[in-house]
Amino acid sequence: MAYRGYLLKVGNFEITGKRYINEDSYSVTRNVQDLDSYRDAHGVLHRNAISNVPLSIDFDMRPNLTNADIREFFVNGIAKNYTRKKERKCRVTAYVPELDDYVTQNMYMAGPEMKIKHIDRKKNVIYYDSFSVSFVGY
Repeated sequence: MAYRGYLLKVGNFEITGKRYINEDSYSVTRNVQDLDSYRDAHGVLHRNAISNVPLSIDFDMRPNLTNADIREFFVNGIAKNYTRKKERKCRVTAYVPELDDYVTQNMYMAGPEMKIKHIDRKKNVIYYDSFSVSFVGY
């Protein structure tokens, strides 16, 4: 299928890599899982890879986003698309460079650690430093 203009989509919220994130920080890992793999008496590994390949997605948010930007991204974008709010569970469609295609699966967002860079007390605006965001597949 190839790239279609966005890096990932959480529910119907598309993240393109222009407004909120540093696109050069976007990384995806396909986590191949084994079940009952073993080494025989000759030391040869016999793998039983299973078909479920959960993704891990990591990217950095752009520096100097404001509290309004953060609200739009996390509250109005991602959180509105949770399928289980308590777990931060959501349906994510992600561009996987290894496949040059998109993969859709259930994921959860790990808790981002947001760092305040500066507070403009005259305008009541908070500016944030860059921080990482991670999604982990089930």
